[in-house]
Amino acid sequence: MLIWDRQEVPMVDSLCPVRGYFHHSSIAWIHHSLVLLALEKYFKVRGITFFRKPSRQMCVVLFQWIFDFIFDLPVLLTGNMGKLSFDNSKTVTSNATQSKTLCEYMKRRKGMWITFTIIVLVIIITIPIFISKTKMINSETTPTIEITTEMEVPQTTEPTTTSTSTTTSTTKTKSTTTTEIPKWTATGNMNIARYLHTATTLTNGLVLVAGGADGVRGLSSAELYNLSTGAWIITASMSTARYYHTATTLANGLVLVAGGSNGTPLNSAELYNPSTNTWTITGSMTITRRSHTATTLTNGSVLVVDGYNSTNTYLNSAELYNPSTGTWTNIGSRHVARQYHTVSTLEDGSVLVAGASTSSIINQYSADLYIPSIGTWRSTGDMQYRRSDHTASTLLSGFVLVAGGSNNGALKSAELYDPLTGTWTVTGNMNVVRYDHTASTLTNGYVLVTGGYNSAILNSAELYNPTTRTWTTTGRMNAVRQYHTASTLAKGKVLVTGGMGSSTALNSAELY
Repeated sequence: MLIWDRQEVPMVDSLCPVRGYFHHSSIAWIHHSLVLLALEKYFKVRGITFFRKPSRQMCVVLFQWIFDFIFDLPVLLTGNMGKLSFDNSKTVTSNATQSKTLCEYMKRRKGMWITFTIIVLVIIITIPIFISKTKMINSETTPTIEITTEMEVPQTTEPTTTSTSTTTSTTKTKSTTTTEIPKWTATGNMNIARYLHTATTLTNGLVLVAGGADGVRGLSSAELYNLSTGAWIITASMSTARYYHTATTLANGLVLVAGGSNGTPLNSAELYNPSTNTWTITGSMTITRRSHTATTLTNGSVLVVDGYNSTNTYLNSAELYNPSTGTWTNIGSRHVARQYHTVSTLEDGSVLVAGASTSSIINQYSADLYIPSIGTWRSTGDMQYRRSDHTASTLLSGFVLVAGGSNNGALKSAELYDPLTGTWTVTGNMNVVRYDHTASTLTNGYVLVTGGYNSAILNSAELYNPTTRTWTTTGRMNAVRQYHTASTLAKGKVLVTGGMGSSTALNSAELY
């Protein structure tokens, strides 16, 4: 191509200008696409969420494509695509001739150029309007919190705290201002009160709640929540009563329940089939454990990490469940034993394990990474604060937000893990110190934290804004809750179920 560009290329055939046009336009398209890719990576690292929305990505890419292929179009239409010259002595003449030819062509094709200009202007005007409307739609889903009045009701057999949302209208000569507070809505009660249970959103949209304790004994019962009706129905019971267990959705839609305790830690596991509403016993883990974590890997296996076993020992072992064979494989030990830790799946498929309560008095601030592609563990950066009973949430930016927890007392601190650098950075503190709470990533990118415990069981809730890295108090739940669950449902709703009240297990549920 350089040989052709260094000489004044004659018009070989009628398709030569077209090939030249597509060549130059394609080179520009490739270069600009690389620029956009670099910008997307930069925004991701900086936590800027502009490019995270598919609608915005499509608008920017379409605008780039249209611009690149329109830019050389006048040269093609005037027949000057094949008449490029790099001879400095001919540059002025060539440019003058090209400009003259372009002007004569435009004079002869006024109607076409007017239509072409209108189309380009419509595209340029439509794209910003589309983006702004997308922002407006997204902002409608973002909660606005301005005025909240709270009243505490005296505790009875099931203590509740009523949150009164006050809508204030201020009328002047011509305007009225209204503020709106996100609300919690009570939904159907579970058939059995429980805490330390699991809640799993199934592929059919139902929520499976299994096991737990009622304050007297462990439970084997399970029930299903239907968002459309707001009702719970009893489904088949597990073969073993258990609490402090895990429940994990497999790639085939089945739910794997593993370990837990029923007075003593368990190693048994079983599978729930949503199609038949039945439980089937599967292979047992190699070690009894409770207060462990379980994560579905990108290859379909389930990784179980650490916990506490029947010999009153904190565990530093991990094992993998193979859904195809129904068997478990021990994948070795690490230097730190943990329970009440968190696990988070990163964008590259690796698993981040952070914090923990250990056999020592002091909680852990260390973190480890499991790399499924090579089946090994490696250390990563330590957290800024020691903590256990905290929460970990993967943000849309790929960062991991760790919040609250306990270290000889409840914490309100929060920090962010950057997978690219393997380091932790302190972010804004929560408004309330808490542990044994829940955290849910919402569709708008915010993180909702609910309930938990400090000096008393809480019903407060707050939102983390990843853009400003600040927390905002939102509406209180209708009941105080500890050891409850929170499940993200369709249309961005969050279902909170059960938990421990101030003196008894709860069967109530509510939607945010």
